[in-house]
Amino acid sequence: MKKTIVLAIFTLQGNGAERFALTLAKGLIDAGHEAHIVYFKNIIDLPIPEGVKLHFFDYQKYRAIPKFMRSGIAAKAFDKFVLKNIGTPDLVLSNLLPVDFILSKSQLPNVHLVIHNTTSLEYGERLEGMRKELTKIYLAKPCVAVSQGVEKDFIEVFGRKSKITTIYNPIDVKQVVSTANEYVPDIDPPYIVNVGKFKQQKRHDVLIKAYAKANVQEKLVLVGTGELLEASQRLVKELGIEDKVVFTGFKKNPYPYMKHAKFMVLSSDFEGLGLVILESLALGTPVISTDCPSGPNEILPSDCLVKPGDISALSDKISAYSQQTDNNPVRLDRKFLPDYAASQYLDLII
Repeated sequence: MKKTIVLAIFTLQGNGAERFALTLAKGLIDAGHEAHIVYFKNIIDLPIPEGVKLHFFDYQKYRAIPKFMRSGIAAKAFDKFVLKNIGTPDLVLSNLLPVDFILSKSQLPNVHLVIHNTTSLEYGERLEGMRKELTKIYLAKPCVAVSQGVEKDFIEVFGRKSKITTIYNPIDVKQVVSTANEYVPDIDPPYIVNVGKFKQQKRHDVLIKAYAKANVQEKLVLVGTGELLEASQRLVKELGIEDKVVFTGFKKNPYPYMKHAKFMVLSSDFEGLGLVILESLALGTPVISTDCPSGPNEILPSDCLVKPGDISALSDKISAYSQQTDNNPVRLDRKFLPDYAASQYLDLII
Protein backbone atom coordinates (compact mmCIF):
# COMPACT_ATOMS: atom_id res chain seq x y z
CA MET A 1 0.00 0.00 0.00
CA LYS A 2 1.26 3.47 -0.93
CA LYS A 3 2.45 5.43 2.12
CA THR A 4 2.81 9.17 2.67
CA ILE A 5 6.04 10.27 4.34
CA VAL A 6 6.86 13.80 5.49
CA LEU A 7 10.49 14.85 6.02
CA ALA A 8 10.85 18.10 7.98
CA ILE A 9 14.05 20.14 7.71
CA PHE A 10 14.99 23.74 8.51
CA THR A 11 16.45 24.66 5.10
CA LEU A 12 17.59 22.92 1.93
CA GLN A 13 21.14 24.24 1.94
CA GLY A 14 24.06 22.00 1.11
CA ASN A 15 24.80 20.07 4.29
CA GLY A 16 24.58 16.39 5.24
CA ALA A 17 21.14 16.30 6.87
CA GLU A 18 19.59 18.16 3.96
CA ARG A 19 21.14 15.84 1.38
CA PHE A 20 19.96 12.89 3.49
CA ALA A 21 16.37 14.16 3.38
CA LEU A 22 16.44 14.50 -0.41
CA THR A 23 18.11 11.13 -0.97
CA LEU A 24 15.72 9.29 1.32
CA ALA A 25 12.75 11.09 -0.26
CA LYS A 26 13.86 9.87 -3.70
CA GLY A 27 14.37 6.34 -2.36
CA LEU A 28 10.84 6.35 -0.96
CA ILE A 29 9.42 7.57 -4.28
CA ASP A 30 11.37 4.90 -6.17
CA ALA A 31 9.82 2.34 -3.82
CA GLY A 32 6.34 3.52 -4.87
CA HIS A 33 5.51 5.88 -2.01
CA GLU A 34 4.81 9.60 -1.63
CA ALA A 35 7.50 11.83 -0.15
CA HIS A 36 6.99 15.42 0.97
CA ILE A 37 9.65 17.76 2.33
CA VAL A 38 8.50 20.54 4.62
CA TYR A 39 11.17 23.21 5.12
CA PHE A 40 11.09 26.02 7.69
CA LYS A 41 13.32 28.68 6.09
CA ASN A 42 12.96 29.55 2.42
CA ILE A 43 16.46 28.69 1.22
CA ILE A 44 16.97 26.00 -1.45
CA ASP A 45 20.53 25.42 -2.69
CA LEU A 46 20.26 21.73 -3.56
CA PRO A 47 18.81 20.04 -6.67
CA ILE A 48 15.40 18.53 -5.92
CA PRO A 49 14.86 14.96 -7.19
CA GLU A 50 11.97 14.43 -9.56
CA GLY A 51 8.73 13.61 -7.77
CA VAL A 52 9.70 15.09 -4.40
CA LYS A 53 7.03 17.55 -3.26
CA LEU A 54 8.18 20.67 -1.41
CA HIS A 55 6.17 22.70 1.11
CA PHE A 56 7.34 25.91 2.82
CA PHE A 57 6.21 26.25 6.44
CA ASP A 58 6.98 29.85 7.41
CA TYR A 59 8.49 29.36 10.86
CA GLN A 60 9.83 32.91 11.07
CA LYS A 61 6.47 34.28 12.27
CA TYR A 62 6.71 32.09 15.41
CA ARG A 63 10.18 33.30 16.44
CA ALA A 64 8.73 36.24 18.37
CA ILE A 65 6.80 33.90 20.70
CA PRO A 66 8.60 33.25 24.02
CA LYS A 67 10.52 30.00 23.80
CA PHE A 68 8.63 28.25 26.61
CA MET A 69 5.39 28.67 24.61
CA ARG A 70 6.77 28.54 21.08
CA SER A 71 7.16 24.81 20.51
CA GLY A 72 3.57 23.98 21.46
CA ILE A 73 2.06 26.78 19.35
CA ALA A 74 4.31 26.13 16.35
CA ALA A 75 3.69 22.37 16.57
CA LYS A 76 -0.08 22.89 16.35
CA ALA A 77 0.44 25.18 13.36
CA PHE A 78 2.79 22.64 11.73
CA ASP A 79 0.27 19.82 12.22
CA LYS A 80 -2.51 21.94 10.74
CA PHE A 81 -0.26 22.90 7.80
CA VAL A 82 0.58 19.26 7.04
CA LEU A 83 -3.03 18.06 7.33
CA LYS A 84 -4.23 20.86 5.03
CA ASN A 85 -1.49 20.63 2.37
CA ILE A 86 -0.55 16.94 2.46
CA GLY A 87 -3.15 15.02 4.42
CA THR A 88 -2.58 12.61 7.29
CA PRO A 89 0.96 11.22 6.91
CA ASP A 90 1.95 7.66 7.69
CA LEU A 91 5.41 8.72 8.93
CA VAL A 92 7.03 12.04 9.86
CA LEU A 93 10.81 12.39 10.08
CA SER A 94 12.22 15.46 11.85
CA ASN A 95 15.78 16.57 11.15
CA LEU A 96 18.01 18.76 13.36
CA LEU A 97 17.35 20.63 16.61
CA PRO A 98 15.36 23.67 15.43
CA VAL A 99 12.82 21.33 13.82
CA ASP A 100 13.04 18.66 16.55
CA PHE A 101 12.19 21.40 19.09
CA ILE A 102 8.85 21.89 17.32
CA LEU A 103 8.04 18.34 16.23
CA SER A 104 8.67 16.90 19.69
CA LYS A 105 5.24 18.44 20.44
CA SER A 106 3.56 17.29 17.21
CA GLN A 107 0.41 15.18 17.46
CA LEU A 108 0.79 13.71 13.97
CA PRO A 109 1.17 9.91 13.80
CA ASN A 110 4.56 8.19 13.81
CA VAL A 111 6.80 11.21 14.34
CA HIS A 112 10.47 10.22 14.62
CA LEU A 113 13.45 12.50 15.26
CA VAL A 114 16.53 11.67 13.17
CA ILE A 115 19.79 12.15 15.09
CA HIS A 116 22.49 13.21 12.63
CA ASN A 117 25.42 13.79 14.96
CA THR A 118 27.17 12.57 18.08
CA THR A 119 25.17 14.40 20.75
CA SER A 120 27.82 14.69 23.47
CA LEU A 121 30.38 16.13 21.05
CA GLU A 122 27.98 18.28 19.05
CA TYR A 123 26.97 20.21 22.18
CA GLY A 124 30.25 19.82 24.07
CA GLU A 125 30.50 22.14 27.08
CA ARG A 126 26.98 23.44 26.41
CA LEU A 127 25.45 20.01 27.04
CA GLU A 128 25.00 20.29 30.80
CA GLY A 129 23.27 23.65 30.50
CA MET A 130 21.00 22.30 27.76
CA ARG A 131 20.47 18.77 29.12
CA LYS A 132 17.02 19.44 30.65
CA GLU A 133 15.69 21.04 27.44
CA LEU A 134 17.25 18.41 25.17
CA THR A 135 15.94 15.56 27.33
CA LYS A 136 12.38 16.92 27.03
CA ILE A 137 12.76 17.02 23.27
CA TYR A 138 14.52 13.74 22.60
CA LEU A 139 12.64 11.52 25.04
CA ALA A 140 9.30 12.85 23.77
CA LYS A 141 9.46 10.89 20.50
CA PRO A 142 11.19 7.78 19.18
CA CYS A 143 14.48 8.60 17.47
CA VAL A 144 16.60 7.23 14.63
CA ALA A 145 20.41 7.37 14.74
CA VAL A 146 22.39 7.56 11.49
CA SER A 147 25.10 5.24 12.85
CA GLN A 148 25.67 2.78 15.69
CA GLY A 149 28.09 5.22 17.29
CA VAL A 150 25.45 7.96 17.32
CA GLU A 151 22.95 5.56 18.92
CA LYS A 152 25.40 4.48 21.63
CA ASP A 153 26.32 8.08 22.48
CA PHE A 154 22.64 9.12 22.52
CA ILE A 155 21.83 6.44 25.10
CA GLU A 156 24.81 7.49 27.21
CA VAL A 157 23.52 11.09 27.19
CA PHE A 158 19.80 10.50 27.65
CA GLY A 159 19.75 7.19 29.51
CA ARG A 160 18.06 3.84 29.12
CA LYS A 161 14.63 5.43 28.62
CA SER A 162 15.83 6.40 25.16
CA LYS A 163 13.75 5.01 22.28
CA ILE A 164 16.26 4.89 19.46
CA THR A 165 17.29 2.60 16.62
CA THR A 166 19.95 2.89 13.90
CA ILE A 167 19.26 3.31 10.18
CA TYR A 168 22.29 4.30 8.14
CA ASN A 169 22.13 7.37 5.92
CA PRO A 170 21.62 6.29 2.31
CA ILE A 171 23.67 7.30 -0.69
CA ASP A 172 22.09 7.42 -4.16
CA VAL A 173 24.96 6.01 -6.19
CA LYS A 174 23.35 6.58 -9.60
CA GLN A 175 22.57 10.20 -8.79
CA VAL A 176 26.03 10.89 -7.39
CA VAL A 177 27.77 9.31 -10.39
CA SER A 178 25.52 11.12 -12.87
CA THR A 179 25.97 14.49 -11.15
CA ALA A 180 29.73 13.98 -10.97
CA ASN A 181 29.82 13.95 -14.78
CA GLU A 182 28.20 17.40 -15.16
CA TYR A 183 31.53 19.21 -15.43
CA VAL A 184 35.29 18.80 -14.97
CA PRO A 185 36.93 21.00 -12.30
CA ASP A 186 39.41 23.56 -13.59
CA ILE A 187 42.19 22.02 -11.51
CA ASP A 188 44.87 19.80 -12.96
CA PRO A 189 44.92 16.35 -11.32
CA PRO A 190 46.20 14.68 -9.32
CA TYR A 191 44.94 16.54 -6.26
CA ILE A 192 43.64 15.76 -2.76
CA VAL A 193 40.14 16.90 -1.83
CA ASN A 194 38.13 17.74 1.29
CA VAL A 195 34.45 18.66 1.11
CA GLY A 196 32.84 20.15 4.20
CA LYS A 197 31.67 23.24 6.01
CA PHE A 198 34.43 25.31 7.61
CA LYS A 199 33.46 24.85 11.26
CA GLN A 200 35.26 23.60 14.37
CA GLN A 201 33.95 20.04 14.07
CA LYS A 202 35.62 19.54 10.68
CA ARG A 203 39.13 20.54 11.90
CA HIS A 204 40.46 22.04 8.69
CA ASP A 205 43.35 23.33 10.80
CA VAL A 206 44.49 19.75 11.45
CA LEU A 207 44.14 18.85 7.77
CA ILE A 208 46.05 21.92 6.56
CA LYS A 209 48.90 21.38 9.05
CA ALA A 210 49.09 17.65 8.19
CA TYR A 211 49.11 18.45 4.47
CA ALA A 212 51.89 21.02 4.91
CA LYS A 213 53.93 18.54 6.96
CA ALA A 214 53.46 15.81 4.33
CA ASN A 215 54.95 18.09 1.64
CA VAL A 216 53.40 16.08 -1.21
CA GLN A 217 53.21 17.08 -4.88
CA GLU A 218 49.40 17.03 -5.12
CA LYS A 219 47.47 20.22 -4.44
CA LEU A 220 44.90 20.30 -1.62
CA VAL A 221 41.44 21.34 -2.79
CA LEU A 222 39.06 22.53 -0.06
CA VAL A 223 35.40 22.68 -1.14
CA GLY A 224 33.01 24.57 1.10
CA THR A 225 32.41 27.71 3.10
CA GLY A 226 31.69 28.59 6.71
CA GLU A 227 32.67 30.70 9.69
CA LEU A 228 36.25 29.35 9.88
CA LEU A 229 37.05 29.81 6.19
CA GLU A 230 39.09 32.99 6.73
CA ALA A 231 40.99 31.42 9.64
CA SER A 232 41.88 28.49 7.36
CA GLN A 233 43.03 30.86 4.63
CA ARG A 234 45.24 32.69 7.14
CA LEU A 235 46.75 29.39 8.30
CA VAL A 236 47.58 28.44 4.71
CA LYS A 237 49.33 31.79 4.29
CA GLU A 238 51.24 31.40 7.57
CA LEU A 239 52.48 27.98 6.47
CA GLY A 240 53.59 29.33 3.09
CA ILE A 241 51.55 26.91 1.01
CA GLU A 242 49.20 29.34 -0.78
CA ASP A 243 50.35 28.05 -4.18
CA LYS A 244 49.36 24.48 -3.22
CA VAL A 245 45.95 24.96 -1.55
CA VAL A 246 42.79 25.80 -3.52
CA PHE A 247 39.71 27.20 -1.79
CA THR A 248 36.77 26.70 -4.15
CA GLY A 249 34.01 28.16 -1.97
CA PHE A 250 30.57 26.52 -1.79
CA LYS A 251 29.70 24.26 -4.71
CA LYS A 252 26.11 23.26 -5.30
CA ASN A 253 27.52 20.18 -7.01
CA PRO A 254 30.83 19.15 -5.40
CA TYR A 255 30.86 15.64 -6.87
CA PRO A 256 33.11 16.37 -9.89
CA TYR A 257 35.80 17.55 -7.46
CA MET A 258 35.44 14.29 -5.55
CA LYS A 259 35.41 12.14 -8.69
CA HIS A 260 38.62 13.58 -10.14
CA ALA A 261 40.58 13.63 -6.86
CA LYS A 262 43.33 11.13 -6.17
CA PHE A 263 41.82 10.67 -2.71
CA MET A 264 39.57 12.38 -0.17
CA VAL A 265 40.63 13.33 3.38
CA LEU A 266 38.19 13.80 6.27
CA SER A 267 39.76 15.34 9.38
CA SER A 268 36.74 15.75 11.69
CA ASP A 269 36.75 15.53 15.48
CA PHE A 270 33.31 13.91 15.23
CA GLU A 271 30.69 12.99 12.66
CA GLY A 272 27.25 11.47 12.64
CA LEU A 273 28.15 9.11 9.83
CA GLY A 274 30.30 10.98 7.30
CA LEU A 275 28.20 11.24 4.15
CA VAL A 276 31.12 12.52 2.06
CA ILE A 277 32.89 9.21 2.74
CA LEU A 278 30.00 7.31 1.16
CA GLU A 279 29.82 9.77 -1.75
CA SER A 280 33.55 9.44 -2.44
CA LEU A 281 33.39 5.66 -2.37
CA ALA A 282 30.41 5.76 -4.74
CA LEU A 283 32.67 7.65 -7.16
CA GLY A 284 35.56 5.22 -6.76
CA THR A 285 37.67 7.74 -4.85
CA PRO A 286 39.66 6.37 -1.88
CA VAL A 287 39.22 8.00 1.53
CA ILE A 288 41.45 8.73 4.52
CA SER A 289 39.53 9.68 7.65
CA THR A 290 39.99 10.33 11.32
CA ASP A 291 38.65 7.47 13.42
CA CYS A 292 36.26 9.89 15.07
CA PRO A 293 33.03 9.26 16.89
CA SER A 294 31.08 8.18 14.98
CA GLY A 295 30.62 6.65 11.56
CA PRO A 296 33.94 6.41 9.71
CA ASN A 297 34.94 3.12 11.37
CA GLU A 298 31.50 1.72 10.44
CA ILE A 299 32.34 2.38 6.77
CA LEU A 300 36.12 2.15 6.38
CA PRO A 301 38.71 -0.47 7.42
CA SER A 302 41.25 0.44 10.10
CA ASP A 303 44.09 1.04 7.63
CA CYS A 304 42.17 4.05 6.24
CA LEU A 305 41.80 5.65 9.67
CA VAL A 306 43.95 7.80 11.97
CA LYS A 307 43.41 9.18 15.47
CA PRO A 308 41.49 12.49 15.56
CA GLY A 309 43.71 15.54 16.00
CA ASP A 310 46.93 13.58 15.31
CA ILE A 311 48.67 15.79 12.75
CA SER A 312 51.71 13.51 12.37
CA ALA A 313 49.63 10.37 11.80
CA LEU A 314 47.41 12.13 9.26
CA SER A 315 50.49 13.56 7.53
CA ASP A 316 52.06 10.09 7.29
CA LYS A 317 48.82 8.68 5.84
CA ILE A 318 48.61 11.49 3.27
CA SER A 319 52.22 10.81 2.26
CA ALA A 320 51.57 7.09 1.91
CA TYR A 321 48.43 7.58 -0.20
CA SER A 322 50.22 10.16 -2.34
CA GLN A 323 52.94 7.65 -3.23
CA GLN A 324 50.58 4.77 -4.03
CA THR A 325 49.15 4.22 -7.50
CA ASP A 326 46.63 1.53 -6.53
CA ASN A 327 44.57 3.08 -3.73
CA ASN A 328 41.58 0.83 -4.28
CA PRO A 329 38.45 2.29 -2.62
CA VAL A 330 36.27 0.29 -0.28
CA ARG A 331 33.09 -1.20 -1.76
CA LEU A 332 29.82 0.21 -0.48
CA ASP A 333 27.76 -2.08 1.71
CA ARG A 334 24.08 -2.47 0.70
CA LYS A 335 23.00 -1.01 4.06
CA PHE A 336 24.04 2.41 2.71
CA LEU A 337 21.76 2.28 -0.36
CA PRO A 338 18.42 4.15 -0.64
CA ASP A 339 16.19 1.12 -1.18
CA TYR A 340 17.52 -0.49 2.00
CA ALA A 341 17.12 2.71 4.05
CA ALA A 342 13.63 3.31 2.65
CA SER A 343 12.50 -0.18 3.65
CA GLN A 344 13.86 0.28 7.17
CA TYR A 345 12.14 3.65 7.59
CA LEU A 346 8.86 2.20 6.32
CA ASP A 347 9.17 -0.51 9.00
CA LEU A 348 8.83 2.26 11.60
CA ILE A 349 5.19 2.76 10.61
CA ILE A 350 2.97 1.28 13.30
